[in-house]
Amino acid sequence: MNEEQTFRKVVFLDTMTLHFMRLCLEYAKDNALQFPTDDPSISNLKNRFCSSVPEKSLKEALQRGLETIVRLSTNDVQIEYAPVSEIEMLTGIAEGEARVNAAKEGVPHRMWSRFSQKQIRDRITAEGLAAIKARIDGFHSMLEESGVTVIRSDGKRTSDVIELAKGIVGLVYMGEIDSIIYASAVAAGADYLVTADHYLRETVNRVRESNDQRYKEIRRQLNKLISEVLLEKRGDFGLPQAFTVTYKGRLKGVSSFP
Repeated sequence: MNEEQTFRKVVFLDTMTLHFMRLCLEYAKDNALQFPTDDPSISNLKNRFCSSVPEKSLKEALQRGLETIVRLSTNDVQIEYAPVSEIEMLTGIAEGEARVNAAKEGVPHRMWSRFSQKQIRDRITAEGLAAIKARIDGFHSMLEESGVTVIRSDGKRTSDVIELAKGIVGLVYMGEIDSIIYASAVAAGADYLVTADHYLRETVNRVRESNDQRYKEIRRQLNKLISEVLLEKRGDFGLPQAFTVTYKGRLKGVSSFP
């Protein structure tokens, strides 16, 4: 960690956490509402979610984004995320729009299970992709306006992150994107990883603190790997603790933050 990081906790965000935050801020922008920067604007957004969003899962996603923004903006922490999360959000929006277009065409039910990358490509124009990319590019500015100062992880660490991710998957199973996000958090010297993924949260916390012999050995080997890849020569590196922010504003995985 650098000198600044020794005084400020480092909080790393996964893709779904960023997704919830983006939904909240885009909703505020699209409805000409103030971003959640003070108590009145926070209350206004909560009331609008409850009164104007009938679909339960969307309402909870918006609330999770809002609660996360409030948590992060009211604590003096350093916030980072991996560049791969922007790509994941971009491709997710593109696929969603392609499926909406297919639904408007009246695609037969049996075709949905065969929805391919080619079908997504053919239903999204170059202009459509450019517009989606502009949304993702603008997300960073919206975060700043809401009082959440976020930095993208240092691109110079990319090769270290990939090497760490390979080593992590060789120790404990994770999906490829999750392994890159976890490795990015480790390389950033993160104290916390905010994730909406139950499996990732549970696994990260078991690797960090479980007394089970299996996880003790994983932890030992991971610290050795970190020392080799990041040239850290001081023993226990300090692994991130993972937690989730619920739509009610509660924390799962930690008792307090920060």
